[in-house]
Amino acid sequence: MSRLPPELATAIVAALVAVALAILAALYRRNRAAIRKLRGAAFAPAYGLFSTYRVTQSGVDYPELAGRYRDHDFRIDAIVDTLTFRKLPVLWLRVSLLAPAPGRSTLDILVRSQNVEFYSPSVDLPHRIEPLPGWPDGALVRTDDPDRLPDRRTIDRHIGYFATPQAKEMLITPKGIRLVYMLDQARRAEYLVLRQAEFESPQVSEPLLKDLMDRLIALHRDLAAARQAA
Repeated sequence: MSRLPPELATAIVAALVAVALAILAALYRRNRAAIRKLRGAAFAPAYGLFSTYRVTQSGVDYPELAGRYRDHDFRIDAIVDTLTFRKLPVLWLRVSLLAPAPGRSTLDILVRSQNVEFYSPSVDLPHRIEPLPGWPDGALVRTDDPDRLPDRRTIDRHIGYFATPQAKEMLITPKGIRLVYMLDQARRAEYLVLRQAEFESPQVSEPLLKDLMDRLIALHRDLAAARQAA
């Protein structure tokens, strides 16, 4: 059998490579579209909680929801943490109440800290203070001004948030307050083989989000009452 001319063989190989690249590109786009759609619906089960809401999404990132609940403004987002040493990636849920918090400095309570919490302002707060008795063991409590703290006795009444192992952080600032909660851990097989952070439960349930927002409203109310009584 005669051999193909070199020019024809090169053209065939180039055509096959082009077809393969086109198929890979199409699969990549389809996969990204599927991921974007899945992540974009992360808060869909809880939309009914809000009187008004707006969802924005950049690329395949998890979206951000800005909504009005019980006459309070909230911002809610989810972030993938792949920096936790020797553990599977974690999906953190951040729920923020956007209202000035009674107090004149920032107070951050972070548990199980590994000094890689990029989503937390803890590392930038210069003063570490001792947690009150009964607060979580090993809690990292930091502030930017220990002489102008929110009422710590009031915070003590809400420290039960950390009773659940998924609770990660409570942040109180002059501009608002926030809770951080572990929503899920990545599936082991996909991460170990493909290094992809895929999650079994990427959606936020209505009861969970309602509980976190109600906790923030109660904390804000009690801090305001303590400030007025001072």
